[in-house]
Amino acid sequence: MSFFEAVEQVFRHYADFSGRARRSEFWYYMLFYWLVLTLLGILSAVLPGVGLLISLFSLGMLIPTLAVYWRRLHDTGRSGVWWLIGLIPLVGIILLVVWCAEPGQPGPNQYGPDPLGSRPVLHPMPVRSLLAVRCLAGPMQGQTFSVGSAGLLFGRRPDCHVRFPDGTPGVSAMHCRICWREGAPMLVDLGSRHGTFFGDGRRLPVNFPMPVAPGTRFYLGVSANLFECIAG
Repeated sequence: MSFFEAVEQVFRHYADFSGRARRSEFWYYMLFYWLVLTLLGILSAVLPGVGLLISLFSLGMLIPTLAVYWRRLHDTGRSGVWWLIGLIPLVGIILLVVWCAEPGQPGPNQYGPDPLGSRPVLHPMPVRSLLAVRCLAGPMQGQTFSVGSAGLLFGRRPDCHVRFPDGTPGVSAMHCRICWREGAPMLVDLGSRHGTFFGDGRRLPVNFPMPVAPGTRFYLGVSANLFECIAG
């Protein structure tokens, strides 16, 4: 979800305290909120009457801000009432920020369907099972990389197992990795600038392991950097 999509989503659900909000919706909206307040604060120092605009903006944003907090907590499996803990100085605010930064619960929960849609089903595999990744398009097209017990790191840094040439479009220095969690292979985006995507175009949440299996396709930044998981 982009910055503008997130802000639009919050305003579309202006007073909606039901359902769930993904992390990108919440944090992009908070960025918008504080950017506007900061800009108005700067203007108030040089223009008379801007202080009134700050008050009106804060009042107008009160309900959608509370609503998106409510939905973000729902996404983590908590009641929106836990927002009240933020009223406790320092400790309560820190705890609320930590909760809002957590990934949402995969699949439906008691507050509604997963805002990320359906996620791949986890298929446990022994770590010693042979798994490999084949490059279907990009600088390493045709090459195959085995996924050992240490996993597989993708990016432009010299220590990456799958190292892209400098300047490869869409690829960050430390882009993503395949690792093992509880015996299952997982794909994790490492905060890459242009994102990691499944073959159907769904973008992976940052630092949130998503299960993969033989047949799973994914690409780094642009579809020209396409890979497929295969049995080793």
